[in-house]
Amino acid sequence: MEQTPVVIPAEFPKHDWLTLAAIGSVACISADMVHEALGHGIAALLTGDRILSLSTVAMQNAEANRLVSAAGTSANYLVGIIALALFARAQKLMAATYFLWIFAAFNLFNSGYLVVSALLNNGDWANVIAGLNPPWVWRCLLGATGVALYAVSIRLLASFMIRLVEKQQAGAGDIQRLVLPAYLAGGAVMTIAAIFNPISPSLILMSGVGASFGLTWGLLLLPPMIAQKSRSQTTTVEPIKRSLFWLAFGAILSAVFIAVLGPGIHFSQ
Repeated sequence: MEQTPVVIPAEFPKHDWLTLAAIGSVACISADMVHEALGHGIAALLTGDRILSLSTVAMQNAEANRLVSAAGTSANYLVGIIALALFARAQKLMAATYFLWIFAAFNLFNSGYLVVSALLNNGDWANVIAGLNPPWVWRCLLGATGVALYAVSIRLLASFMIRLVEKQQAGAGDIQRLVLPAYLAGGAVMTIAAIFNPISPSLILMSGVGASFGLTWGLLLLPPMIAQKSRSQTTTVEPIKRSLFWLAFGAILSAVFIAVLGPGIHFSQ
């Protein structure tokens, strides 16, 4: 009796993790510059608060200013929402649309800074509420706002990716392969750059490790959430392939970020 041969399907091509890591490093660096240069920088220029230096971990000003302190995270959240709105127009998952999603994540998760400032009573948002009484009420309000914004960020990022999954343009079980290289690469670049910061060694932990691996831990919650809530369980239709453009862009931008902005740019006083 002739037996029907068993056909074993070939393994579906996977995303190129080097390209995802490069895109993640670009997204993380860009989000940091949104915070420091776009947020703090523009607010400082508008209020006449002289900028002394700009580095990967901080922008130093001549005077303490509540508006300047609040502008960093505010810029991150606004830019993150805009990036998500652009991602919502995507019809398929490719390198450019993936950048929009992961860039939105790095920006939106900066809302965790409110929680850190409330708990440790330092950083931008501690400056915002400094002198307001009673202090414990303001710290509680600050922390609660940060938790709420962070939770909203996780839900938004998950729901927008689920839309693409249900168009069968991304795999529900494939999100971890999208998230992990970007999370690790972005955190590594931020931490290495922080080693050279001109302010204090303590910022290596706080503004390097903490602001990257710490604030963006919500990325690690997204894969199981998306897999659980997606009606479609398809595999990736078209994986993100090796891109020399993104590899070169990520390498050059990371080198400049570490070598130039790591030690900081000092302005005439």
